[in-house]
Amino acid sequence: MYNLDYIKNIKLNYSYSDLLKKIIKENDNDIYIHSQRLKEPAYRLGKIFEFNSSEIKDLLLLAELHDVGKIIIRKSILNKDDSLDSKEWQKIREHPLAGFQIAYNSFTLMNVAEGILTHHEWWNGKGYPLGLKKEEIPLMARIISVVDAYDVMKYGRKYKKAMSKKKIIEELKKSSGVQFDPLVVRKFVNLISTK
Repeated sequence: MYNLDYIKNIKLNYSYSDLLKKIIKENDNDIYIHSQRLKEPAYRLGKIFEFNSSEIKDLLLLAELHDVGKIIIRKSILNKDDSLDSKEWQKIREHPLAGFQIAYNSFTLMNVAEGILTHHEWWNGKGYPLGLKKEEIPLMARIISVVDAYDVMKYGRKYKKAMSKKKIIEELKKSSGVQFDPLVVRKFVNLISTK
């Protein structure tokens, strides 16, 4: 027989991801919309990498929650129209760790917590917050890193104009082996080139 507290905990944790998505949406709708847009290209890349259904589910959840740590950052920083100063940039760099701490407290999000923590790591080891490199970075985080950058380039930001598909592909290729996993970039460029 199951322990009643265990069953209540599962029910509570099941709704925890939905609660976080709601908080993200209410805190900053632009981040919410951005995260929703990542699901489709992440799904397609997950299929290319032959992820099983459980891995696909985790990848889609990671796409939705990769920036959950930004809920602790002041809106004045997130919505700033021009360049961030060093203190503001440091606050932005804290969001992967904050997101990890938020996700790791939930049984159902433990599988995506590491991806939240590492989605700003760079292939060459110069990312943050841990300075991981190459395969030390989980594959799901390497996928989200590429589709995240793609989305930002495709749709732009307040301080940065959107780019053409040709320019995006050039930028992704230029960052391949530096910021991004070359294999993920190659597969993603093939994917968006045929679309």
